Amino acid sequence: MPTPTPSSTTVPTTSPTVQGSATTATPTPSPTTITTVVVTVTVPVYRYPYGRAYSPVYYYPPGYGFPITSYYPSGTLTVTSNPSEAIVLLDGTNSETTPWVYTNLVTGYHTVEVDYPGYEAYVTNVYVDNGASPEVDAELTPLQTYGSALIDSSPEGAGIFVDGNYEGTTPTTVGGLSPGLHQIEAHLAGYMVETQMITVASGQGTNINLAMTPYSTETSEGSIEITSNVPGALVYLDGIYKGAIKSGNTFDVIAVSPGPHTLLLHSDGFTDFSQTVDVTGGQISSVTADLGPVSLQGPAAATQTGSLVITSSPAGGQVFLDNVFRGVAPVTIYDVAPGDHIINMKLAGYSDWSGSATVQSGQVAQVAAQFAPGGSPAAAPTRTGLPAEAALSAVAVAAYIAAKRRR
Repeated sequence: MPTPTPSSTTVPTTSPTVQGSATTATPTPSPTTITTVVVTVTVPVYRYPYGRAYSPVYYYPPGYGFPITSYYPSGTLTVTSNPSEAIVLLDGTNSETTPWVYTNLVTGYHTVEVDYPGYEAYVTNVYVDNGASPEVDAELTPLQTYGSALIDSSPEGAGIFVDGNYEGTTPTTVGGLSPGLHQIEAHLAGYMVETQMITVASGQGTNINLAMTPYSTETSEGSIEITSNVPGALVYLDGIYKGAIKSGNTFDVIAVSPGPHTLLLHSDGFTDFSQTVDVTGGQISSVTADLGPVSLQGPAAATQTGSLVITSSPAGGQVFLDNVFRGVAPVTIYDVAPGDHIINMKLAGYSDWSGSATVQSGQVAQVAAQFAPGGSPAAAPTRTGLPAEAALSAVAVAAYIAAKRRR
């Protein structure tokens, strides 16, 4: 502590006057000193130079048993893969080749991505604890290559069904077929059903030409050939769904027993077409269905509904709206009640697609389905029970990876 600095003050005093004396004494002043102590205190003030945060300096005494770096928590991460020599990215960067060991990693969640040509990307999140050495063994899945089939018939115009799914009329090319056996059926009015098994090779196209056999005079069954002015109209025979009319194509219902049958065509936004068709064995009954637009009057005109335009990639997906079949994509569904609706779609050689749509009165909602070849539809990865800091870190890493790939 600094030495106190003294200050002096002079106070005057007087001598007493003696009474009864001829002489009166004159007062004589005499100085008296009083000392006052003033304390000076020095206070250290810490400032933050150039705006940087103040960092304390730690003192490690001689013989300290741990390295100074142990104050900062870290761990290691070992990444292997099958096949090996794959490219591994840690948190979107730090590109190395498997097998690889990352050292001195900050504790917390890290994103690991493993890539190898011809295989699906392997992505996972792993938590690295202080002093821990977790391992990631990436078992890579080969990318499946699909084949196709170019199907023709003699005569042309036969409706083609692959594994029970309608694919259009000949000549037509059917893609997205998994390698292996597939059943082909050709339906053409006036001809017998032609069935053939084909083997599709991975990454290759298969050519098939089907020779149709006409009905004989002894054939007991007939067929119905249908044309319509509305593409996508749904065809029902005796209340049983038979398929949908594609743009510019006729639709054939074959193997129909002789006698009268009720034919119904339905398409949202149009009046239903209904007709009784007499079928003769070995013969073709032709029907032209003209569906007119719906004309609302009175209270029905005040009913407000919406519409759904549904497409798929590839095209041709079977559309189910609230579990009711509504046609083949691309398709427009009219008179849909306002609110939320569930949409399911199926396409041969692809995973089933599911989604939802909100329809508003007087509005058109659009739904575009993207089919994934084979297997089960990929679900968005979810993690439960993560700390908030880990969740934020994962979001930041994902954003970084996306930005890096865009560059």
